[in-house]
Amino acid sequence: MLYRHFGIFSIERRKAISPTTRSCSLVFLPEKIMSRILSLLLVSLIVLAFLCGCSERDETTTNSGSTLKADTALKSAEQNLKSAGVPISFDDPSQLAKPEELMPDLKILGTVEKQKNLQSAITQLNIVLSELDQEAKLAPPTIGSVSDLAMVHFYLGLAYVLDAISRLLISDDPNTTFIIEYDPKISTDAWFKFDISKEVKAKLDATKNPLEYPIAFTAQERQALIDAVDLVNDAAVRPTDKNIQPQSSSVNGPPYVNSALWHFEKALDFFAQYDPDLQEGLEEFNIQIDKFESMLQQDSEKWGFTYTSSPGR
Repeated sequence: MLYRHFGIFSIERRKAISPTTRSCSLVFLPEKIMSRILSLLLVSLIVLAFLCGCSERDETTTNSGSTLKADTALKSAEQNLKSAGVPISFDDPSQLAKPEELMPDLKILGTVEKQKNLQSAITQLNIVLSELDQEAKLAPPTIGSVSDLAMVHFYLGLAYVLDAISRLLISDDPNTTFIIEYDPKISTDAWFKFDISKEVKAKLDATKNPLEYPIAFTAQERQALIDAVDLVNDAAVRPTDKNIQPQSSSVNGPPYVNSALWHFEKALDFFAQYDPDLQEGLEEFNIQIDKFESMLQQDSEKWGFTYTSSPGR
């Protein structure tokens, strides 16, 4: 499992201690005896050097299925997710039994600092994923490697969703435009709530031409909506009216390689091979992310945008 393969070990390099020599007089020893003594000393030095070299190499190795680069990236990703408010521990896979509890208070995500934490986490988790994929090509997949891949895909999906929410909340500063709430304990079937402020609704009501609805949002708010939809579902959102300033996604390149829904689906596939019980717990969470994505689509189209889903969805 991940906590076995991704041990973040401190590396303490040992310095080989040079053997000290004691002065002694070998002048009067027979030549054969002197030769044997020198040979033994030489062999001892070679053995000592070999053992020191092996010790140094052993200290830099990692567990099977991982690499030093992956371990380092994982440690950085964990710290960035914690800084963004995610109560994460890669040493505790049981957290995924209740994935809804891994969501932070969404209000704290409305800062540039938190958004940078999430972007950095995505960058580092992509490095981990790349390293694991390379290792998997070198050896047949094991239970541990499958669970590692499942967890990395899940947390990548989570980071994408939180990044999308963060961008929406940042875009409307200082006035509130987008209202996003999350409560997995409410009685309704949707954990997320997505809406806009009364002020923006008033602007939409005052706009006679529905094609001009996107103008009720600032360029920054439109950009946040475009990016959020791309992050969650790899979909394209554009104003229907071509006379409105054209804007395209700013998250269609590295480190944003796929989408939240894509990573969640991959996580489910891997957990099906590793732990069906965890898979069952994650399915409801994925359903809720799907519902959140549907809200983004329906509202985008209602506000005068076209919504084009990615192929295969």
